[in-house]
Amino acid sequence: MSEVPPPQAQTVATATSNNAGANPLAPDATDSNAPSPQNASNIKETIESILVAFILAFIFRAFVVEAFVIPTGSMAPTLLGAHMHFRCPDCGYVFDVNYTSNDDSDDPVYPSDDHAHEDIYCPNCGYHVADGPERDRNGRYITRTVTDTNGRQQAIPVYPYGSPLEPVRYGDRILVLKYAYLFGPPKRWDVVVFKAPASPERYHYTQNYIKRLVGLPGDRLMVLDGGLYAQNPQGAWDIQQRPLDVQNALWRIVYDNDFVSQNLPRSNGLPAFIQPWKTISGSGWNSAAPATGVQRSFHFAGQGQSTLSFDAAANPGKQKTSDYLVYDTAPSQPAPGTGQGFEENYTVSDLKLALLYNRDTAHESGNGPLQLVLTKRDHAFTARIDSDSVSLIHTLPDGTSQTIAGPTRLSELGINATSGIWVEFSNVDYKVTLRLNGQDVFTTNQSQYAPDVDQLLREFHNQASAAARAIPRIEITAGNQTCTVSHVSLWRNIFYTDRTGAPPMLWAVPDHPVQLHHRGDLREQEPGVYDDDEYFVMGDNSSNSFDARFWNEPIDLPYEGLNVDAGRVPGRFLLGRAFFVYWPSGYRPAAGWPSIVPDFGDMRFIH
Repeated sequence: MSEVPPPQAQTVATATSNNAGANPLAPDATDSNAPSPQNASNIKETIESILVAFILAFIFRAFVVEAFVIPTGSMAPTLLGAHMHFRCPDCGYVFDVNYTSNDDSDDPVYPSDDHAHEDIYCPNCGYHVADGPERDRNGRYITRTVTDTNGRQQAIPVYPYGSPLEPVRYGDRILVLKYAYLFGPPKRWDVVVFKAPASPERYHYTQNYIKRLVGLPGDRLMVLDGGLYAQNPQGAWDIQQRPLDVQNALWRIVYDNDFVSQNLPRSNGLPAFIQPWKTISGSGWNSAAPATGVQRSFHFAGQGQSTLSFDAAANPGKQKTSDYLVYDTAPSQPAPGTGQGFEENYTVSDLKLALLYNRDTAHESGNGPLQLVLTKRDHAFTARIDSDSVSLIHTLPDGTSQTIAGPTRLSELGINATSGIWVEFSNVDYKVTLRLNGQDVFTTNQSQYAPDVDQLLREFHNQASAAARAIPRIEITAGNQTCTVSHVSLWRNIFYTDRTGAPPMLWAVPDHPVQLHHRGDLREQEPGVYDDDEYFVMGDNSSNSFDARFWNEPIDLPYEGLNVDAGRVPGRFLLGRAFFVYWPSGYRPAAGWPSIVPDFGDMRFIH
């Protein structure tokens, strides 16, 4: 990650007097154009003000806030590196895709335009948005040989005729509070900038990285089944849950029904778009789309119950309830007709279902409930919203059900049952939360719902079948009422990978948890004490992040009294906390120019 250089100071022009021996403050009686003493004083004060302003700006930059630029996608979509920006012509969804430069230098140069490195599919509806290189029938790239300016021959991919060049956007520019940790200790889930311990022979600890701080001094950590676990004083492993503002920054779209397909013809052998919300039982949900073919809300009118279920596999190429991320689309050999440029390795069951629920009270239509269901492994949770109350039901692996919260009257929550209710229902990091109109109504605790860590470890070691592979159920059930649900969207959590690969994952795997130390703790394997507080960091884009999980070289700076094991960030390497995206690259002043005009609407605080 490279530093954003400070703006260059404007040159201040000065004039030299020919009357060298004259008093500069005394007017020349023979020169009617000589400045008055007042004007000369004003000029001096102006110059002094400008100099003071520059001095303060440099002091501010050095000691308070500094600007950095994000070069890679390891923190996406929280922070974006160089990327391409697309709007789906079918459903209108706007999304980004990582751009990797062929320039492998420390400060790569990005072109203003380039072809997509792979076929790009809309994460929301699966529409083929941009062409990647042509392939033969065996899935291999078709290339042609060219000679570069140095006389070297290179094989470059061939693109379909007429494939347009796509604009390349620069990475987000952010502000970092330097020395923030002089006034308070770092907190778990902070986004931090630090001197990278990786590749010391190349960078000599001068390369800046940005990651999310997930481990604190004293922690013993492991990554398991997509979650982060810390060992408590009793030796048990507790899953680490994020605060709401952090979690809201980490949701990935699965499907947003406000961006529904216009049924444009599909290419690459893909079938026509299918509405993923399907009626699987009963009747009463509107069975056909309007004449326009667009169905952005679902209307129910009936006496019996009927259920809509989400089919994550209905449309190939889009985001699913898995760790596949369209942003990471990279050169590979996708299976024909799937549109997958990135392998799906894990099922993700940490989900959030959001919708606006409007019960029709103008007619005698019954007072039946609306029920939302989310499952994870063999546990099911049902949020039940009746005409005047709300409750949360837990169905256990043995099939028995129990109400673990409620019923609570809507009037006690300050909710008018005759008005629309904004509902957010989530199951993330073994915490189920029901939010109505922006307020937490029910939240489970560890005694009600917690991970079976022993079972998860057995699955990791292939000693038991992985129930996590089961596709989660997401359902909306209504009965004995007339209602409309609109603005229906489904989101998934990030998934921390816990397997070895290329490069191999060394730290925080279940077989090798990482232990972090306080400065002054006795060393475990040798005499002496630890030289500094130790921290652990990971990227939000877990499957595409070279972070502390992979660092294999210890820090050895004997002249600074610093010796730290691999995979840790010493406290003195922390530069500060990232807090604001002040320059999100967005628009071009003219065709062929880079995207240097910021998208002001995307300026945001970093959580």
